[in-house]
Amino acid sequence: MAVQGGYAINHNKAIAGMLVDSQRNNTVSKLNTTSATVPYGVAVARSGENGFELITDSTVIADVVGVLRREMNRAVADGDVHGAVVDRDASVLTVGTIYVPVITTVTAGQAAYVVIGNDTDPDTVGHFSNAAGTGATTALAMPNAKFISGAASGGLAALSIVVGG
Repeated sequence: MAVQGGYAINHNKAIAGMLVDSQRNNTVSKLNTTSATVPYGVAVARSGENGFELITDSTVIADVVGVLRREMNRAVADGDVHGAVVDRDASVLTVGTIYVPVITTVTAGQAAYVVIGNDTDPDTVGHFSNAAGTGATTALAMPNAKFISGAASGGLAALSIVVGG
C-alpha cells in the first residue's frame, strides 16, 4: 500500500537566520535574557556581558551584537516561533553572510539598516531595511553591513556583516 498523506518539507532557497554560504564566519554564544522566544534572523542587542535581547526603540547601534543564527537543535511545535528560547543559549553571527527579513525592497550592494521601530509594530523590530525610515520603520545604519542579494519587502535578503565588540 502506498504512503497516505505525507510530510510537507520546506525546500525554500532561504530561511531566516540561515547562513548564505560557507564563507568564513564568526558566531558567539549568548543567552536569551528576554521573556519571549526571539525569532531567527533578527538583529539582537547586548544584555549584560553574556546575554542578548530583542532590539527596542531605545537601542543604540553600539549595543547591536549581531544576527541570531538559525539552529536545528530544539524541537519546535506547530505554531510556535522558530527562534532562541527564553533562558537558553543561542548562536549570534558577528561576522559572515546570513539571510535576514527585510521591510523594504532592497538590492545587492545597498547599505543595511536595522529596524528599531517605535513600539507600534513589534513584528518588524530587528528586521532590516535600506533606509533610516520613520515611526515604526525607524532604523539605524549598521556599519560594515550590506545586502549581497536583493529581496522584495517582506522577503529574505542575504546580508554580509562585520560587528565588532
